[in-house]
Amino acid sequence: MLARQPIYGANLRVRGYELLFRGPGARTTDGIAMTADVLVRAGLDVGVADLVGDKRVFVKAPRPFLVGDLEFPLPPRQTVIEVVQDVARTPEVVAGCRHLVQNGYALALDHYVWDDDDDPLLDMVSIIKLDVLSLTTTQLSNAVSHNSKFGVELLAEKIETREQLEVCQNLGFDLFEGYLLGRPDVVEGDALCPDKVVCLRLLEELVRPGTSGREIQDLVQTDPALSYRFLRAAGAGAARGLFPRLHSVREALVSLGTRRLRTWVTLMVLASCCQSADEHLEMVIARARACEVTALALELEPRQVDAAFTVGLLSALGHLVTTPLPTIIEGLSLTGEVEDALLGHDGVLGRVLTEVRQREASPGEHDEPYPLVTADREAEAVPGPKSSFGRSRE
Repeated sequence: MLARQPIYGANLRVRGYELLFRGPGARTTDGIAMTADVLVRAGLDVGVADLVGDKRVFVKAPRPFLVGDLEFPLPPRQTVIEVVQDVARTPEVVAGCRHLVQNGYALALDHYVWDDDDDPLLDMVSIIKLDVLSLTTTQLSNAVSHNSKFGVELLAEKIETREQLEVCQNLGFDLFEGYLLGRPDVVEGDALCPDKVVCLRLLEELVRPGTSGREIQDLVQTDPALSYRFLRAAGAGAARGLFPRLHSVREALVSLGTRRLRTWVTLMVLASCCQSADEHLEMVIARARACEVTALALELEPRQVDAAFTVGLLSALGHLVTTPLPTIIEGLSLTGEVEDALLGHDGVLGRVLTEVRQREASPGEHDEPYPLVTADREAEAVPGPKSSFGRSRE
């Protein structure tokens, strides 16, 4: 999925991780696609907390991410954005970098040409990275002496021998990275990949004026992977206290807001981490819809009906990945009612799930298979606000 390489402090304790692209068969060399892939894998598939804990995360940023054409959805106070030297320092880039810093992100100059005092980013960066392999000991010493005046942390990268490490320690570097200290650790695992057609349709709806929250919800809930990824993204925000624990996919979408949803969907499309529909997706959606219909039949309130769909969806994800259900829901910050329904079949939502699973186990005992709710029927049965989702609170 992706790789992380540790970055150490002066005491040789891990201070952060640089995230690196590791696609199947190195399927792309496009920097934008690789960064998008890394962000999606880190933010939606693995989760930043599970990936790096409370350590800093370093990510390389091509020009579109610096000028604001594409957004960084990772936690600002934890993210270091690496600006590579070949990005032209245009007024748009400088203004975009200043905006990123103002919003809490730290900047690092990667492969910095150490004698370039005219770089307009020097007054806003927090870290300067120096390539140990490309500099002689004398050049390295002069670079450290020169760059120390900017009041930044100096990071020695590509350290491959103990002699290089000792030289860098003696010169006063603050951070250290390289094969001697730790090779990139490939993080693998099950990833739920949404249907690309659905992603493109959703992106179109998110930029269309007047699209209602119910329309967005209906479209997202046709794809289990999208639903789960947005639950994970919103769950990370809930875990940081940005909004309450989640009761349904709908609450996840409302919590994220239109702008954050648009950012994540755009990155998914750019990363090409979408796929055609899996043969098991229909079964997952069928269970989620069945739970929704059962909740309607019980005349539960609209919020409970939304939660019933979410319970059905999450309970069936084991058909798509090999991950146990407790692990699947671990990072979602669900309400206790939803978790109890999933793990113990407790409460009214648990009874809904039990009834649906009994229908699945003995379909011949019923007059017809559980019905699927169409968007029109759902909109009539579960009234919802027709206004667009509010701004992101993250």
